[in-house]
Amino acid sequence: MSRSRLFATVLSVLVIASLACSASTSTPTPVPTPTQAPPTKAAAPTSAPTAAPTAAPVATNTRAPTPRPTTASQPSGVLFSDDFSSQKASEDKGWVFDTGDYVDYAWSAGKLTLSIKKKQWLGLDWPDGTYDDFGAEVEAQAVGSDYAEYGIVLRVSGDQDTRNYYIFGVNTDGKYYLQKKVDGKWADKDPAPATASQYIKTKAKNTLAVLAQGNKLYLYINGFMVKSLTDDSSDSGFVGVFAGTGENDLAEVAFNKLTVLTADKAKADWGTTPAAGGAGTQPTATARPSGGGSGNGTITLRDNGSSACQLDLWGKQQTTIRAEAGGSASKSLPPGTYGAHLTLPGGYDGNIDNFNLPAGGYCIIDCKDKGFYGGPYCGQ
Repeated sequence: MSRSRLFATVLSVLVIASLACSASTSTPTPVPTPTQAPPTKAAAPTSAPTAAPTAAPVATNTRAPTPRPTTASQPSGVLFSDDFSSQKASEDKGWVFDTGDYVDYAWSAGKLTLSIKKKQWLGLDWPDGTYDDFGAEVEAQAVGSDYAEYGIVLRVSGDQDTRNYYIFGVNTDGKYYLQKKVDGKWADKDPAPATASQYIKTKAKNTLAVLAQGNKLYLYINGFMVKSLTDDSSDSGFVGVFAGTGENDLAEVAFNKLTVLTADKAKADWGTTPAAGGAGTQPTATARPSGGGSGNGTITLRDNGSSACQLDLWGKQQTTIRAEAGGSASKSLPPGTYGAHLTLPGGYDGNIDNFNLPAGGYCIIDCKDKGFYGGPYCGQ
């Protein structure tokens, strides 16, 4: 081998070795680690709330709030209460206020407003705290003239894909219903199918309540128990509110207050006696005590206690209505303004302010052992 070739060979070996050494000691360029976007309140599909469940999409709440202890400062028997008087206080309790593609959750003084912006979608919102046996009561009203449905969502558990819950709601057509979702799917049969009720105020605020005790559910509209049923699909979870559009494109509902009571207090305060019409039957918009919007109306005294109560009426006509324990009594009377004096054998003695009996309509007053219980609830 010539001297020049030997030199070239040695030089090549040195270059290759230098490159190898350089490769073994260089620092690789770091690869960014992907991060997961935080969960949002974007809705996910479910099914239409007022018809037999189908594959139609419905927006629901995707968040999973952490349970926390009930506030110790609540009055006896009250587990939770919020009247939305303070946005910060409501947020501290776990409510979420934000906007989305299909549902807006807005706070304003004294109310939470849910605006649904897509056909066959639901918006759900709930504060922190889970319950098994309880009584939940909400005050709510549809905003504007559009069709809407709204009410209480209860025993919410599981993540978005496997979620369980019930919804007890009313709609602006004057019907109420109870539906349930099990393992992320709507049940084939509603626990309480859509039913017309004279107790629903289609163009005014309604107070809706549910007493959940074990597998027993009692449904109330404006102080009247309209349905009791047995269902064990979900036994505990969050409690909140919901609103939906049904077949309409838009719906807006304002919620003024949510209260959660112990089951014992709810049962004592609300009772479990069916509304006028007898156990298992519910007066409907086409089966009123008197109808047609003309002629006499009907005043009903309903006794929810263990002793009789008596109502002495004055106004368009003076008369007395007496209801025995656990029963009810009615009288057909001329429409107009009435006042009443309510007495019970136990010593209660008090007046009920003037109220108007509509022509062809009704007014219902509740009494109980300790006195005046609710009403007058008047309507057509």
